[in-house]
Amino acid sequence: MNEDAAAVSSPGPVWSDPEIPDDERAVLLVRLIEDPTAREDDQDDAASGLEFLSGPFVEAALIRAIRAGDFRSDLAQRCAESLAGIWAREGRVDPDFLPELHSLAQDEVFGILGIRAPHLLPPGAR
Repeated sequence: MNEDAAAVSSPGPVWSDPEIPDDERAVLLVRLIEDPTAREDDQDDAASGLEFLSGPFVEAALIRAIRAGDFRSDLAQRCAESLAGIWAREGRVDPDFLPELHSLAQDEVFGILGIRAPHLLPPGAR
């Protein structure tokens, strides 16, 4: 079996490497979603990976990315999915940011909360 040594010794993507502590992983993933030169698929993977982390740093970064994407970019939608996943898992929402949501990001958040934690949806939400 003749495997490429570089591929074998590679630590793997930051979002799945078990050697990286969660706090460090969060910083690396946030840097990636905030890097305007990063590849779109890497940003999407990073945004998706952030769903499995928690804390004010992660949530603030996701909210910044959603706002920066004007609530409708592909990255904003992926960040909205992760934010909704965090909220559903933790059983709470950000009461200051929730009313600000609109467009495709709102659709993503409300859709995920509607399935995973409908009790967290604001009154009158779908």
